[in-house]
Amino acid sequence: MYGSATTLDALARKFPYVFDDAMRPLPGTSKPEGRATVLEAGQSVLIGDAVVVPIPVPHGHSPVFGYRIGPVAYITDAKRIPPEARAALTGVKVLVLNALFRTEHPTHMSVPEAVRTAKEIGAERTYLTHLTHDNFHADLEAELPRGIVPAFDGLTVRVD
Repeated sequence: MYGSATTLDALARKFPYVFDDAMRPLPGTSKPEGRATVLEAGQSVLIGDAVVVPIPVPHGHSPVFGYRIGPVAYITDAKRIPPEARAALTGVKVLVLNALFRTEHPTHMSVPEAVRTAKEIGAERTYLTHLTHDNFHADLEAELPRGIVPAFDGLTVRVD
């Protein structure tokens, strides 16, 4: 698991059994296994064979990370993209961006906010994710501008 120290600490408090090597599952049960790796904002890290850059973005009052992996940016829990984060996104070809509702929300972008943000960032393709069940895929796809589409389960994205 990768994330900021704050995020990983919160996970360890909520799910201590995942992080406690001394904890053994009862017979007939299993224990999730995971290792926490703290990432620092803006500092590249090699994960597998990919260079990943954690980008801090606001999620209401809490800062969270979006990620840039080469030409792809993955920002799925943000209210806005501040100037420092936009600078880190310069030149992305594919943007995955949250768009919770069609109306404003205090911790997530709305569909109109996400569309506006996607246009400003200027990726060749943008996939909207973190959509609620109130966003019908076909209806949303028909009204979005060219190059911006709703993501869907099982989506595969190819990047040259």
